[in-house]
Amino acid sequence: MKFITPTDEELSCLRADPLLWEQELDARPQVAEAIEQATGTRAGSVYWRSMHDHLYSLELIDAGRGRPSMARVFGYWDRYEPRPMEHEIDADLMEFLIWVAQTSPGIDSADVLKVAQFAGVNISWPEGAVLRTPEDRFADLPDFRYEPHYTEVEGLRMAYVERGEGDPILMLHGEPTWGYLYRKMIEPLSSTGRVVVPDLIGFGRSDKPTQANAYSYKSHVRWVRHFIESLDLKNITLVCQDWGGMLGLRALAQMPERFSRLVATNTGIADGRGATQAFKRWRRFSQRVEMLDVPLLMRNTLKRKTITESELQAYAAPFPAKEYQAAALAFPRLVPTRLDHAGAYDNRCAIEKLRALDLPVFLPWADGDPITAPAEKFLRSVFKNCAPPVTIKDAGHFIQEDAGEELARAILEWMVNS
Repeated sequence: MKFITPTDEELSCLRADPLLWEQELDARPQVAEAIEQATGTRAGSVYWRSMHDHLYSLELIDAGRGRPSMARVFGYWDRYEPRPMEHEIDADLMEFLIWVAQTSPGIDSADVLKVAQFAGVNISWPEGAVLRTPEDRFADLPDFRYEPHYTEVEGLRMAYVERGEGDPILMLHGEPTWGYLYRKMIEPLSSTGRVVVPDLIGFGRSDKPTQANAYSYKSHVRWVRHFIESLDLKNITLVCQDWGGMLGLRALAQMPERFSRLVATNTGIADGRGATQAFKRWRRFSQRVEMLDVPLLMRNTLKRKTITESELQAYAAPFPAKEYQAAALAFPRLVPTRLDHAGAYDNRCAIEKLRALDLPVFLPWADGDPITAPAEKFLRSVFKNCAPPVTIKDAGHFIQEDAGEELARAILEWMVNS
């Protein structure tokens, strides 16, 4: 267990829930003394982050007996997001209890697991909590004949397609699209590297948890990070748009050693200092509907009206019913628009890490996207090694659909020269 020191600002963004309470810790003096030695304190709190990136604390209390007499474990959750999934908390607590067993003499960690199993502690997704879009929904997709591949991320199946060989070019989509959005770019870019296009959890062929509290900014970043680790991607060129950038930039800040270049287009990383009026209108609309009409949304957003009806229907393929759209409906409200909004603190920390990076950055931008228009200037203020501006004319928010071939050519030219 690696203990950390959270900042006062981080703690001010969180609420603490008491999860475990041992009122007679010193009934086993050797255990109490071992925990004191491992934590370095007899009275006070130590903090750690779990496998799910949740913050926890162990509070020890000294009743004057020469060792810790009482212990409490607290979980810290973002104030403006629901409490995390119970199976995540249970898994994190099991991780803590096993650490206690391994730290203390006379306790066998295998016995801890047996007791948990006997008590029915569930550390996996509850039955019925995850949906998987039937495969026949993806039959005969126009211009998307790529064989799907799958990897497991925290008990969820995450889908991706790939093409080409060499250093990976990781392309992350946003909302409410899926990997299909990059179909015009996969072939051109595969001439210079291994193009990897995942479907985010909740989208495309990937599994779709149905409960709203399964989705947080933190969980989406974690799933992207674990996907990268699962495929052991290194020397990555990241290509990202919309929420693909909101997640990809956080992952880049957390594991910069795996990345070599960045292409960000019509995206950003919100630090809680407000949002454009166009985004606020979109968020109000998205939170008032029970189900997004994805083909209609794409048709109304695209600037170049060349998309066919069958291509529009391909964007609807992952969502046979409203129950499959929990992630798509959650994303707009997860964008940090206030300084105290969940995710704003983590993004501000990520931005400071991104400022210190020296990797080549390319920011090709569509000229017809009012939602992300200010983000280009902000990203240029963050990264110190940006290529000269490139504007894609007569393209909108979904630049890959409006001008995928043109965007791919611009990226290829930049990669050759960067």
